[in-house]
Parts: sequence; C-alpha cells; structure tokens
Amino acid sequence: MPPSTRRYSFKPGQGSPNLRPGNFSPLDGISMEELEKLDKMMLVVAGFGILINVVQFIASNSHAWASTSALRGGQLFTAFLSLDTVQFGTPEHPNRDNEYFCSHRHACSLRTLCQAAGSDERFANSGALKNTPPDNWCDFEAAGGLTATLMGLGFLVGLIASGITAMYASQSIPWVALQFDKIEELGLSDHIQKSVMCACWIAAWCLIFATMVAYAMFIPDTLGWDGVGLDISFGLMRLCFVLCSFNAALMINSLFHGEEDLPEEVKSVWRDFNDASWLSARKWLYLLLGTQLVCYFLLMVVEVDWSALLIVLAAYYLIANSRSFMILYSVLVVVNLLLVDVVRAAQMPNYQTMAPGERYGAALWLTIVALKLLVLITIIVQEKIVAPKEGLYQA
Repeated sequence: MPPSTRRYSFKPGQGSPNLRPGNFSPLDGISMEELEKLDKMMLVVAGFGILINVVQFIASNSHAWASTSALRGGQLFTAFLSLDTVQFGTPEHPNRDNEYFCSHRHACSLRTLCQAAGSDERFANSGALKNTPPDNWCDFEAAGGLTATLMGLGFLVGLIASGITAMYASQSIPWVALQFDKIEELGLSDHIQKSVMCACWIAAWCLIFATMVAYAMFIPDTLGWDGVGLDISFGLMRLCFVLCSFNAALMINSLFHGEEDLPEEVKSVWRDFNDASWLSARKWLYLLLGTQLVCYFLLMVVEVDWSALLIVLAAYYLIANSRSFMILYSVLVVVNLLLVDVVRAAQMPNYQTMAPGERYGAALWLTIVALKLLVLITIIVQEKIVAPKEGLYQA
C-alpha cells in the first residue's frame, strides 16, 4: 500500500512507547504536542456542526415557528405554533386561552383542531367566519409534519457530518490515526474521505434550506383574521443555514486546495491587529467592526439586515488605508442612520409590551446602531489624529 497522504499518520510504536499493536486505548500516549497538531479548521467545522444540531433541537421543540390571530366564537386569540401543537394566550402567559380551543392546559394538538367540526357562523356585517376553519389547522399540521421530517433528516446528516469531521480533525491522536490508516488500507484515500465529509455537509445544507422553504411555502396565509408571521424558531433555522453554508464552504475549499495554510492576506490582517496598540484607534476599529459583525449575525434570528455589508467597506478602508472607501462608508452609514434607523426608532413600540423575540431583536438592533456611531467617531479620530502623524496617505 502507498504511504498515507494525510497530514498526520501514526503507527503503533512510533513516537509513543506506551502503544502496542492490539493493546492500547484511545487515550494512551497522547501528549500536548500531539493535541496541538489537531486540525484547527476541521475542529471549527465540527464545533459549528454541533452548534447547528443543538440549535435545530431547540427550534424543533419551540412554540415559536409562527404567530398569528385565531378566531373562536367571534373573538381573537393570539396563537403560537410549533410543528405539531399550538398555544393560545399572550407572550407572558402563552397557555392562558387554551381552554377555548381544547382541553389541554399545556398546548392544543394541531391534529385535534384539524379533526374538529367546523362552524359556518359568520359576522352579520362582513360575512366573515367567526371561527378559524379546520382546514387551516390541517394545513399547519401538514406543513409541520413535512418540516419535522426534513429537519429530522437534516439533524441526522448533520450529526454524522460533525462526528466524521471531528474524528478527521483528531488524527494527531494515535488511536484515531490508526483507525484512519485502516480505512485507507481499504482503498478509501484521503481525497475520498474529504469528499464524503463534503457531501455530508452539502446534504445537511440542502436539508436545512428545504426545511425553511417547506414550512414557509405550505403554512396557510391566515387563520381567519390577520396574516401569519414567521417567528424565532424559523429564524434559528436561518442561523443554522448560514453556519452550515460556512461549513460547506470550508469543506469544499479543503477538498480542492488540500491542507493549505491560511492565505497570506488573512495572516497580514491578523498581524496588523496584533501589532496595533490597545490604546490606538486602529485596534478599536477592528474590535468594533468585529463586534458589529457578531451582532448582525445574531440579529439574523429575527431579520436579515443587509446594512451589514457596509462592514466590508469599513474593513477594506482599515486594511488598505483607502480614504475613498472611508468616505464611501461614512456617507452610506450616515444615510442609513438618518433614513432607516431614526425612522425605525421613532416607530418602535414600548419595550415592555414587546414579545420576547421582539425584545431580543430590538436590543440587538440598538446595539448595532450604537456601534455604527462609535465606528464613525473612531474613524474621525483615526483620520484627524492618527493618520496625519503616521503619514498613512503620503506618497
């Protein structure tokens, strides 16, 4: 057999006197030097994979997939839907009004509501139905069942992908390396192993996307009154989709570009960040932009804010010392603050009356607005004080 093409290959008896063929455990002979050789990129992918699975599990068991108003006897009740049940009440007391729809105190089954007898009772003035039609509950049940099936498949594939990737990242551990040597002896080369991992992550990515599309497509538009709004659990799936996209991209890059180290541009940026003084405007610009990017990422649970792309302009200004990009970023941020953020702040309801998801989104959005202002102030300090002293724009 040709020698292993993997970065780390270990045979019993090489570098560890405690190992003997057929007589060792996974933890025998592991040193700190071997642990430091763990594939950091693959570990990041595996870590994100575990996070994806945890978030999917939380989302699947939450009554926050959709919220809307349901009708019962001509009265409106707020409905909070999971994939197979629904709660009626308020954000503070989500089970308060369940008794008007079913006998269960915790939640009402969508199947029970679907199979209940309908009523043709209508409002005298408008002719609208006074009760939510059972067909609407049936639509929610069908959409939830399909979504749960796709999510279960995605969870299983993601769990397998995370496990395989974590094992691959741990090949500097002797026992793990020996298992991969045995796998290669079966004819599964390193390229084939990476192809399998890549296929698993792409499959998980497709299933998460299909989960979101299926639920959004097949739920009804209304339960008899206003529209149906997608809630935080759907936003959590959106977050999983972004993380899975990141994992798939890293795996595809590893498949076609091998075990190459980080690009020199990335190293240059990291060196620039480390070399900057903690009291410098440059250091704080890096930190503020990084924090803002994290906030935009977490805001994705509630909404997708495309003003996050402005960070690219600020980052390029910082990396390339380009005054043109600084001016472009500053103008666009000021316009965004005045035309979007100020108007949104004026329309924001009382914080105490918001649902938990709305409070979460409002808190993150206010943090992002504050960071925009801080970034602008830091840029001014950088341009008016630091740049002239360091001659950043001199020919």
